[in-house]
Amino acid sequence: MINKKIRLLALTVILGVAVNAQSIQDGVKALYSGKVLGAKSIFEKQGDKPEAIYWLVRADIENQDKAGAQQVLDKALAANPNDEWLLVAKGQLQLINGKANEAKQSFEAALTASKRRKGNDPEILNAVGAAIAKEYNNIDKIGDINYAVQKLEEAKAETEKAKDHWFRADILTNLGDAYRKAKPGDGTAAFSSYRDAVDIEPSFAKAYLRNALIFKSQRNYELYQQNIDKAIAANPAFVPAYENLYWYKMGTGDFNGANAIADKIIANSDPSPWNDYYKAQTFYLNKQYDQAIASATGIQQKMGDLAKPNLYKLLAWAYVDKGDAKAALPYMEKYFAKVDKEDMDPMDYNLKATVYAATPGKENEVMQAYEEGLKADTTTAGRIKMLQEGAKFFADKKQYALQGDLLSKILEIKPNPTINDFFDAGYRAYYQGKEYEKSWKVFDAMRTKFPDVNYGYLWAFNNSRIFDSANAKNIMIPDAEKLVAFSLKDTARDAKSNAFSAAAVLFPYFVNEKGDKETGLKYLNVALQNAPNDDVKQQVQGLIEQVSKMAAKPAGTEESNNQAGGAATGAKDTTSTAPKKDTASGGSQK
Repeated sequence: MINKKIRLLALTVILGVAVNAQSIQDGVKALYSGKVLGAKSIFEKQGDKPEAIYWLVRADIENQDKAGAQQVLDKALAANPNDEWLLVAKGQLQLINGKANEAKQSFEAALTASKRRKGNDPEILNAVGAAIAKEYNNIDKIGDINYAVQKLEEAKAETEKAKDHWFRADILTNLGDAYRKAKPGDGTAAFSSYRDAVDIEPSFAKAYLRNALIFKSQRNYELYQQNIDKAIAANPAFVPAYENLYWYKMGTGDFNGANAIADKIIANSDPSPWNDYYKAQTFYLNKQYDQAIASATGIQQKMGDLAKPNLYKLLAWAYVDKGDAKAALPYMEKYFAKVDKEDMDPMDYNLKATVYAATPGKENEVMQAYEEGLKADTTTAGRIKMLQEGAKFFADKKQYALQGDLLSKILEIKPNPTINDFFDAGYRAYYQGKEYEKSWKVFDAMRTKFPDVNYGYLWAFNNSRIFDSANAKNIMIPDAEKLVAFSLKDTARDAKSNAFSAAAVLFPYFVNEKGDKETGLKYLNVALQNAPNDDVKQQVQGLIEQVSKMAAKPAGTEESNNQAGGAATGAKDTTSTAPKKDTASGGSQK
């Protein structure tokens, strides 16, 4: 009887262990929910299985521990070099290291090793497609995204009748990710794939989050919020949705809302020094930059290389806003070295540009940062916002040439740039920065787009009379002629002064440089009709009489030549090319 009881107790213990033991699938779900450390613990306990090693590598990658991932994989490959799961993990790490060709060979080897009588193993097809979709991005284009689409579509077809709905939802979500990157800017196919995923498995929160990101990229924030809510309803412990919502609220200035979401992130996350990050972020928002730096540095010291990229971004911005952009440089560079491209906000490139702008010798990198940002943001509104913020930064630093370079890009991007857009780039930036030829190009384009407005004619002329004062480039004189022609029919209050300014440049050119006294007299009469006061009018009248006498004498005589030389001094141009603040000639109409 006693032995029987002992055997029964032993059986109960064994069964209890079996019931409580966590499977690889439990670890996968923990990883997808954002509990990376908990997932690692599960996979490590299953370390004799290649599939568990594959997921352990995935967890290390998620945890920013690529060195740890490589170490785990190398050990497993030494014992089992031809296992399909390990070969997929090998391919993903090769992609991370920029070795796209080697990665594809590893993926092909994995598929060959997993091939069954009916075809490729859908689990390996899914893993291959997921690896490429994860590492591929629209800037560096690592890997063959169409190859990923092909393999994931094959996995989808292979599992149409499978009873594992969670697995099918994972395939469809990875396929949606691949569609998004294969066709940037077109979320239709991706949306359908994510929708199919949650139709099959309503608890698959990741698919709701992915749809939310589509709507966020389209700036449809109502549908973004709806899908975030659905993700949280599907899995109330889904940390990635909370994290995304946290950053959204931060971006909208809802700091109290963000702090409430931070509490939910901490409650559903693994215990970690990282949870102090939100305290550091609060210090930063309250402009307590020294406390933010101290708190973030403490996290860095505890976590070492496992600190998440956002910590370095926080440190960089804290130093920038503190007024020490040079000290931000190593943190900014660390952020860009560690961050996953698909987790970046296009506005992050403003950080790079801001830090490089404060670093001597990094001028080229400043504009390159904005070019990268423009490539990363596919929306017109987002790109314009980025350029405007960058232009404001350079304006505050009185770096007007760089301000102009960014504002002129708005003219290229914006479907219908306004008069103000042209004036900001041409005058407030380039002209202020003495970049007169660049300013001229802006106003030349302005008078083409707005032929009934005087600014383009006036400021094209104001620029060319500086950089082409002798008309060596054949720009100043045509500009002056265009300004006169426009001003004579213009009803603006500065039309007369604009006509006089241009005529004062034209008549000595035609009389003395071209020997064309008739045209010179024409512009002298324009100057006479538009003279600012009686004294100037009297001077112009004297010049008209002098040139008229010259015109009556045969060309080439000594008297004619002497008189022509004196006419060059002409009437004094009493107008100024430099505006008074925002009220330049014509500026008061702006």
